[in-house]
Amino acid sequence: MKNLEFKRAIASLGPGLLYAAVAVGVSHLVQATRAGADFGLGMVLVVVFACLMKYPGLRFGGEYAAATGKNLVVNYRERGWLVFGLFAVSQLFSMVFIIAAVSLFTSGLLQVALGFQTGPVMSVFILLVLVAILLMTGHYKVLEKVIKGIVVGFTLLTTLCMLLVINRLDLSLSAFALPAFDIPTVLFIVALVGFMPSPTDASILQSLWTVARAEGEGRRATKEESRFDFNVGYITSCILAIFFLFLGTAVLFESGVEMPADNAGFARRLLEVYTSIIGDWSYYVMAITALCVMLSTALTVTDGMTRMALAIGGESFPGPHWYTDRYYNIVLIVLSLAALLVIQLLLQSFARFMDMTSVIVFIIGPFLALLNHRAIYSDEVPIDKQPSQFIRIWSIVSIVSLFLLMAVYGYYRIFAAS
Repeated sequence: MKNLEFKRAIASLGPGLLYAAVAVGVSHLVQATRAGADFGLGMVLVVVFACLMKYPGLRFGGEYAAATGKNLVVNYRERGWLVFGLFAVSQLFSMVFIIAAVSLFTSGLLQVALGFQTGPVMSVFILLVLVAILLMTGHYKVLEKVIKGIVVGFTLLTTLCMLLVINRLDLSLSAFALPAFDIPTVLFIVALVGFMPSPTDASILQSLWTVARAEGEGRRATKEESRFDFNVGYITSCILAIFFLFLGTAVLFESGVEMPADNAGFARRLLEVYTSIIGDWSYYVMAITALCVMLSTALTVTDGMTRMALAIGGESFPGPHWYTDRYYNIVLIVLSLAALLVIQLLLQSFARFMDMTSVIVFIIGPFLALLNHRAIYSDEVPIDKQPSQFIRIWSIVSIVSLFLLMAVYGYYRIFAAS
């Protein structure tokens, strides 16, 4: 049964590592690199802001599951049909766009790494077929250990490249000044925050993974274990985001090079960032390495979103059939086809599609952060397992800040643009 295999995989990986696998994707290789290429170090403070403001809401998913043995989808359902219905509709909508965004960039890397050229829709179709086959047959387990090693290698190479170009950067205080707030800049900031360091939706996946790991091990993680596991993955993803922004600044912003508008062209330009630092010989090495990193992200995201959709279905219309291989396969295929349809209908340029997806997850994010705050500080979580008063205040400040940023976005989108 895939469910048993999944639980064993969770037990061996740890939810924190799975979170890192999801996080190091669109937010880092695409949005952080674009931030550096287009705005230089002026977006560093935005990345730091996003990482700080997203932390409580993302962290609470694993802690809630560890404390109660339930995932967040169950908690949302217990808050009533109105809350659950709004969550379910928004989440089923956003998960299709998230799968589409991750698949679009990964398929660009697939073209570059394997040396073929095709349109974005066909390349995404090829990738989604590959992902579906690996997930349905369980053969992704064969790749798991190899990919984990490659992800570590990719992280080390990225760190090395950042250290090699750090002397090219103007690190004066003025270089970190925020750019002037105009409509394009505000829209990009919102898109950057949406995926940085990951969508808040990842908190739900974190809770699903934590419950599955507890069932696989026969015990729940302690508050300290859950917190440490998440912090390792989260801090790593935040540091890497800044590294990618530095690379984009040093190699692209300083030279005035623009990022291409198509997925394969963007992937090729990203690889040129590495080759310009460590040599042309590394092009295909980095192409295969980056592809493996993004393939890991695509597998984890697609599998996680499929299981989230199953959890939503299971809470909406209870029954054991939701946890069978047959329903897993059906939902996986439906989500993949929906993601392909979204790309077919809405793709105008790679950057615009990524920004549109980022804005969608940004708008949903503050509401999920609010629900997660209420979940972890509810009566069902014992006081000794709740986060500290400092984290409670941090969470409240984060939620208010994200809603205020949403208001600023709404103002610029509706009034300033008119």
